[in-house]
Amino acid sequence: MKGFSILLSTVAIILASVSLVMSTKTNGASGSVETALQDNPKMVVDAFKAYEDQQRIAKEQAAAESLKKMADDKNNIFVGPESASITVVEFFDFSCGYCKRLAPAVEKVIAANPDVKFVFKPVSFVSPVSPYQAKAGVAASKQGKFVEFYKGLMEFQGRMTEASVDEVATSIGLDMDKYKADLNSGETASFLAEVSSLSQKIGVSGVPALFVNGKQAAAYSEEEIQNVINAAR
Repeated sequence: MKGFSILLSTVAIILASVSLVMSTKTNGASGSVETALQDNPKMVVDAFKAYEDQQRIAKEQAAAESLKKMADDKNNIFVGPESASITVVEFFDFSCGYCKRLAPAVEKVIAANPDVKFVFKPVSFVSPVSPYQAKAGVAASKQGKFVEFYKGLMEFQGRMTEASVDEVATSIGLDMDKYKADLNSGETASFLAEVSSLSQKIGVSGVPALFVNGKQAAAYSEEEIQNVINAAR
């Protein structure tokens, strides 16, 4: 409905512009909307560009609001102060090669910025084992060892299977009975469904995807991430 209202406003701009053009024609010549539009095609292009810009801005604002709401979710997987003034959100897939390459940089930035909140949003579309990895990550976070689990999976070499995911969980000292219960819980499934829904809503089309205080950041190295954080301070 909001988008339709913006479209109506755009149409009104076009018609008003046409009326202005027709009213200023010289020698009393009669004009038509068709003639006016033919004589001034840029008027239409500019009006629709304004509409597209309004749509983009509205989408970005909605995405920022949704992201902020999810960033403040008490069920979040995060490290750092809960009420930090700067929040970095990463959408990632444990099976994503690019995410694996970025992980060491993320770990260093976390260590260098104890006043920043880092929120992790695991998605599952790269590999058949991705959903299991995401659920395992949530389970590890329930025992306060998400960062250790994140590091273990991101550094893992070889073919990843559910068994190897469990091996990483064992290696970092998780209570495996609780781990399995949390991994298979409805609460975990619901949380990951919300993450997936949010990623689609804000237009995450690939991972890793980083957002700093609600705005997507084109940062793919330790230096670039740090620069974005510094700019937000």
